[in-house]
Amino acid sequence: MKNFSFTKFFKFAIALPIAIVVAAVIVLIACGGFSLGIDFTGGAMMTFAMGQDFDLNVVRAQVEAQGITDAVYATSGSGEDAQAIVRMHDLDDPDRETEIRAAVEEGLQAVYPNAAFLNIDRVGAVAGRELVQNAALSVGIACLLMLCYIWLRFEIHFGVTAVIALVIDVAVMLSMVAILRLQINSSFIAAILTIVGYAINDTIVIFDRIRENRKKYRREKNAKEIADLSVRETLARTINTTVTTLLTIVTLYILGVDSIREFALPIIVGLIAGNFTSIFIAPSLWGIWTDKKANKLALAKRKPSKA
Repeated sequence: MKNFSFTKFFKFAIALPIAIVVAAVIVLIACGGFSLGIDFTGGAMMTFAMGQDFDLNVVRAQVEAQGITDAVYATSGSGEDAQAIVRMHDLDDPDRETEIRAAVEEGLQAVYPNAAFLNIDRVGAVAGRELVQNAALSVGIACLLMLCYIWLRFEIHFGVTAVIALVIDVAVMLSMVAILRLQINSSFIAAILTIVGYAINDTIVIFDRIRENRKKYRREKNAKEIADLSVRETLARTINTTVTTLLTIVTLYILGVDSIREFALPIIVGLIAGNFTSIFIAPSLWGIWTDKKANKLALAKRKPSKA
């Protein structure tokens, strides 16, 4: 890796997320859009008091036996206070809803005698739209503030390339959710906001090294060479940081319940995408942009002035 050039692979690096986004668009067209959870479409949340510790798979089996295959499950409390929470899309049929509730309750009581239906709450689609708007606003404000911060600490070229890398990270996360047909819900929104804050860290570390090397090798190397050198010098740190975090998140995904997996899987995708853009895209884009700007200035100086 001593003389490896990351900037030479920039076209391939930028083509990869573009290909993922294109594949996602094709899937969305074929499937009729994203798979939205009840946080966005509205739905019902049934709560069952279990009266003892229980296996969530038993609850899932009872619900799926009623033909509901896209419900989301969660637990609350423990021991006598243990509860099972089942979130499902609104059936638009009160009689069918009552039938499902009674059948699930009866099935649970066969395994857990103290189990009983507790209550049902409804989530309106309006709340989902507000959640999307607030999330989009949060991401936009975060990107703007990061742009301002990086601009003040470094220069505008660094800020713009960092924000472009963040946009790519979010686009890849959305695309993979579309391709894998995962539900978009509040957990996914939380994952996006987490990655926006996390992914910028690796980019900042590399940019900081670029700034140091730029002062040191300004007369010896062009911007792309400085970018390559800086990425190589920080590569071990960048990869180790991501791998360490991935080990924790992957463990959560393997051992966690559905509600944890809904958050963990997009985080895993975002971590990989953020690491990729921090290494291959953001520094290379800065180097290419800076060199083009320097070449234009040099060309302008060489042109004879008109008398």
